[in-house]
Amino acid sequence: MKEIEIVDDPEKIKIIIEETRAKILRLLRFRDMTISEMASILNKDVSTVFRHVKKLENAGFIRITGERKIHNVPEKLYGRVAKSIILAPESFERSSVIKRFEEKRTTNVKKALEEMGYEVKDENFLKKFMIYIEDLPIEDLNKLSKDMDWNDLRVLQHILILLKIDVNKMEELRKRIHKPIT
Repeated sequence: MKEIEIVDDPEKIKIIIEETRAKILRLLRFRDMTISEMASILNKDVSTVFRHVKKLENAGFIRITGERKIHNVPEKLYGRVAKSIILAPESFERSSVIKRFEEKRTTNVKKALEEMGYEVKDENFLKKFMIYIEDLPIEDLNKLSKDMDWNDLRVLQHILILLKIDVNKMEELRKRIHKPIT
């Protein structure tokens, strides 16, 4: 399994951001699973999960990794092709599907920040800042010559973002999102 997969194809991004497929990919971060296992965890019909798995497989996000017998019936095991999948939407115009995804993600991040005690003064700025961060070129990750642990890779990605971020944008972020002194 590769450490990282950077996705910039708009059609593949549309596939991966669909809610059920995103949940399937999250499940497969922990271990390879059969379709019936995924269906049970997601509380979905096996045929529904099968259709989503096939779309993910055809798009190259997951692959068959083996076989497991459940009640003497062989079932294919599916696993991710990469530990980390990074969406790089800067290479295409943002479609309405991507815009809806960005709105939902912004709302989720805002709620999470507020639960941690941060005050978000400008949700629109937060959305633009998140897009800005995603648009920072992190193609340097493709130059890695060795496999890295997922946690080390995540830290490396953060460091690259911090090295490339505009100082004025960071200052603006601090003005619009802060943790009030209590």
